[in-house]
Amino acid sequence: MVEQLEEQRRLELSHVERLRPTLEAIQNRLASAVIESIIHDSHKHAALCGALADVEAGAVPVKMEMDASTALRLAQSVRQHIRVEEEMIGRLEKILELVRDDRVAELLGYLLQDERRHHSMLTRLAILLDREETSMDEYLSLAQKYMFIQPP
Repeated sequence: MVEQLEEQRRLELSHVERLRPTLEAIQNRLASAVIESIIHDSHKHAALCGALADVEAGAVPVKMEMDASTALRLAQSVRQHIRVEEEMIGRLEKILELVRDDRVAELLGYLLQDERRHHSMLTRLAILLDREETSMDEYLSLAQKYMFIQPP
């Protein structure tokens, strides 16, 4: 299983390298944004496969441990990002009210859904970070709930 996850990680990264020249050649801003999004997702998938391979190999501790200074910086960063997500959600809601083109509205709706999911995930993460002790299972559960959504 670990080797299969690592193979998947390598495949995702090789896909990114094959897409980069295409991205650089595209003149259409929307098409470029779509390819850039795919590249970003492939990077995310590769990182997740690597992390999951570590979990499967037993290389991830049962508890999430970090020094107090790092934990404080992480908690502060998460809280700041929660505020940013709230602002982005508000802006997107206002923009959606003004949109006349259904195609644009559909893509903005996707972005709004994504921002709401990020906000919810970060809020739950902030709660976990505030606790004295949190198990790795709780972090995995959070990732499963908010990072892996079913396509519409």
